Amino acid sequence: MGVDLVIRDAMMVSPRGTTRGDLLVAGGRIAGAVASGAGRGAQAVDASGLYLLPGGVDPHVHMMDPGLTEKEDFASGTSAAAVGGVTTIVEHHRSLPFVLDANTLREKAAYLADRGLIDFALFGGLQPDNIHHLEPMWRAGAAAFKGFTCNLHGAAAVLPDTMLEAFREVAGFDGLCLIHAEDEFITRANEVRLKAAGRKDFRVVPEWRTREAEQLAVATTALLARLTGCRVVIAHASHPAVLDILNRERAAGARLWAESCPQYFYLTEEEIDRWGPWHKFTPPARDRASAEQMWQRLEAGAIDMIVADHAPATRADKSKGLQNIWDCSYGIPGVETVLPMMLTGVNQGKVSLERLVAARSQIPAQVYGLWPRKGSLSLGADADFVLVDMQAEKVLQNQDMVCKVGWTPYQGQRVKGLPVKTFVRGQLVAENGRPAGKPGWGRFLPGPGARQQPMNF
Repeated sequence: MGVDLVIRDAMMVSPRGTTRGDLLVAGGRIAGAVASGAGRGAQAVDASGLYLLPGGVDPHVHMMDPGLTEKEDFASGTSAAAVGGVTTIVEHHRSLPFVLDANTLREKAAYLADRGLIDFALFGGLQPDNIHHLEPMWRAGAAAFKGFTCNLHGAAAVLPDTMLEAFREVAGFDGLCLIHAEDEFITRANEVRLKAAGRKDFRVVPEWRTREAEQLAVATTALLARLTGCRVVIAHASHPAVLDILNRERAAGARLWAESCPQYFYLTEEEIDRWGPWHKFTPPARDRASAEQMWQRLEAGAIDMIVADHAPATRADKSKGLQNIWDCSYGIPGVETVLPMMLTGVNQGKVSLERLVAARSQIPAQVYGLWPRKGSLSLGADADFVLVDMQAEKVLQNQDMVCKVGWTPYQGQRVKGLPVKTFVRGQLVAENGRPAGKPGWGRFLPGPGARQQPMNF
């Protein structure tokens, strides 16, 4: 097969290191790498001065489609992802209806089949009353199951007795769970106390969703993961104490991973007084010292994955919280800003580019059963990659956002390091901050339980 595309003179980055050369693409796959100037193909892209990273694999996005498309739809959400250097997402289950059984999973996959710009897999939901549906969903192609330890976002809390049963079930077919870990009893008691005091101010958020609530839920989840052998990811770890708990259980044999998000590296609880509802998400941002330590933990490998937790809310919704913080939704958009925010940290010397590639591409692909076809620049992998200009700078502005809600919690933030071009299976899908191509290029990626063999070459 002839070479269709040559990316010339790029600095190619993997978790193992960085090399300069030409990347070759044939039939939508990576066909090899050769010395700079040696590549020959039907089409060429000059990447001199640019870094070539494996495409981002983001397993924590809420694209809101079907059912909540005033916040995001699959075309706008996957376009925003492509602009942010993301080439594969794992979409969560809380569209409408919630994905809680195999039939709904199949229906959602069919509905989204021609709507995405990038490739995608799907979550199923884990709730107290659907444990018997988990294995059928796995066999139907779910990549993982999302559960909450608190009543939140319309999902019922999975308390320890139910979690033990669910983890035993999922361990039986070697599935994967992602757990939003905040203790139901602590958060509920805090809510009752704050409302009884008549509190409506912005400071309600960190006083309601406390560090202790997160730590307790993480400790319980991690212990049950170890006792059952279930593979478990802890969602959006917000501060270093959470990582310490996970490390103790991992050292004892638990199969655990931690994801975190840029908001826990950049935003702080002190800023809630300024931004109010625009920074209402949960777990909330913590203090500046915690944020600085998160960079250290990322470089050391204690944080496995960097994800967006893209959960857009409309301006109208968020504005309801200006007078009463209880009245607006949780959630912030972020899938298009993760890479620039984290590349800024690379430029500041807080984390290496190789470590970021591991956390943004390789490890998510491995954990969610997409490796080595996704998250890799290896021979035979899908030609999913992003060209990055590490010297380019800009100020993030609401009006530049591609996501449907058209705002960012990082309004006014100067970033250094920008995605220039994003390719999915050799096809250009974003260039210089705007989507390219048409929705429908993205393919559904069935999870491991629906495949006859691993997602190999």
